[in-house]
Amino acid sequence: MLHLHRALASIIPLELAYLVSQPIADLFFLTWASKREAACRNYARLLGISPQDPRARRLARSSFHHFGRYIAELLSVQGWDLEDLRSRVTIYGDEHFQEAASYGRGVIFTSAHMGSIEVASALLLIHGYRITSVMEQLRPWWLHEWVVACRARMGVTLLPAEGTGLRLLRALKRNELVALVIDLGVKNGDGQPVTFFGHKTWFPTAPARLARLSGAPLLFGLAVRKPHGRFVAYVSPPIFAQPQLDPEEDAHQTTQRLLREFERFVARYPDQWYPFRDMFPLDPATTKA
Repeated sequence: MLHLHRALASIIPLELAYLVSQPIADLFFLTWASKREAACRNYARLLGISPQDPRARRLARSSFHHFGRYIAELLSVQGWDLEDLRSRVTIYGDEHFQEAASYGRGVIFTSAHMGSIEVASALLLIHGYRITSVMEQLRPWWLHEWVVACRARMGVTLLPAEGTGLRLLRALKRNELVALVIDLGVKNGDGQPVTFFGHKTWFPTAPARLARLSGAPLLFGLAVRKPHGRFVAYVSPPIFAQPQLDPEEDAHQTTQRLLREFERFVARYPDQWYPFRDMFPLDPATTKA
C-alpha cells in the first residue's frame, strides 16, 4: 500500500489534488448543514458578529476548503520520503522534542483539528517515536476506516476515545509518545471551564490529567499550510503539570496554558481550524439572528 501512495503522490501532485478537492469541499459546505452552521457559530463568536454575517460564512467555507486539502494530503503525504518532508516543511521549535524526551517519562503531544494533520503526524514519526493516539468515530464510516488504515500504515496505534486511560499511561511508561487533540467541543470529554478567546467555555482536561499522573511533559504543536505546497510546523516548549496544586486547579491551569498556545494559531490561521462542532455553549450570544 505504501508503494501505491508513492505512485499516487508522483502521478497526482499535491497542488493538483488540492484543486480537485475544492469543488468537492464546496459541495459538502452546501449540503452538510450541521457542520456548516456549527463552523459559522464558532467563527461568529470569535469575531463578535452574527452567524449569518458574510464574514463568518466566508471563514466557514474556507475552512471546508482546507479540510478538503487535508483529505488530499491523506493520499499524498504518506508517499513522501524524508527528502520530500525536509524540502516542503519548515519547523520551528524542533529542539523541544529532544528536551521533552530527555526526562524519560514519555511525551504527551497535543494538537488540534487544524492545518495539516498528516504533516504533523509524519514529523512525529521522523523522530522515531512509537505513537499511541485516540480517535472518535468519524462519519461516514468509510472515512473512519480509511483514516485508521492510513494511520496504521504509518505506525500509529489508534484507540477508541473512551476507556483507554490505562493504555495511554502504559505507553508513556514505555517512554513512548501519546498524541491527543484538545478541541473536542463543549459536550465531549471531562471538561473544565476555561477561557478561549475571552469567552468562557469547556475543554477536555484529559491531557492535563495524564501529565499529572505520568509526570510526562506536554507539547503543543501543529503544521499549517503555506502557498505552493509548503508547510510550517510549530512545536511549543514543554509544559508540565503542577503537582503542588489541587488536582482540579492543576487540570484547569494546565489546560488553560495549552489553550493559550492554540489561540495563537487560530488567531493567525483562522480558516485552517476545523471547528465543525460547537466550541461554545449554545446561548443567545451564539445563535442571534
